[in-house]
Amino acid sequence: MRACQQCGLSIGDTATFCPVCGTVADPGEASPTSTPPSASVESVQAVEADPEEVHSRGEETSRGMLVASDHEAEARRCEKTDAPRAAALYRQAIVEYLESSKEPLDSPSVRRDLQRIFDRLTLVLKRSGLIEEALEEIDSAAYLGLVDGEDCGTPARREALIKRRDALRRAAPKAAESGRGPSPPGGDAYTQPSPSAARLPSV
Repeated sequence: MRACQQCGLSIGDTATFCPVCGTVADPGEASPTSTPPSASVESVQAVEADPEEVHSRGEETSRGMLVASDHEAEARRCEKTDAPRAAALYRQAIVEYLESSKEPLDSPSVRRDLQRIFDRLTLVLKRSGLIEEALEEIDSAAYLGLVDGEDCGTPARREALIKRRDALRRAAPKAAESGRGPSPPGGDAYTQPSPSAARLPSV
């Protein structure tokens, strides 16, 4: 096939004129219509993904986030009645969110949820007199960009974490001078290493 030089319609290679505009065409002159280049096999293979793998990855992410949400909800219910358990559940929720996908912090909703959980966790620790642990958790949140990053979470929670960090830093020397003081209800339940800090991804 070739294209009519007058109107561009595709005509046969042996046609002597264009059936639309009547322009005389020389059979000896080949003016083939252009065809789009075909994608190479390599380029097609490079962008294709296994649908089952994508589906499985999505299911794992959703399941991890649901578990984290359940832990957070349970922690909120027992903040006043069982503070050590609330702290442990908040920490577990943080771990679940951080393990929900390969790049959890790429998701604005995950960053927002993590900021909210760190806010509640540090508040529980502060109310229990655990100044150093509360500071460690805020430092973990800051490492993730949840305290000073303007694109994370909400301005109100970001400001709350910043003010709490400042207050805790002022209180830390006094707490160190007076010792740890009486153990909070639950004994040493808070002394476990923070999974929030242990599972921090590289940023």
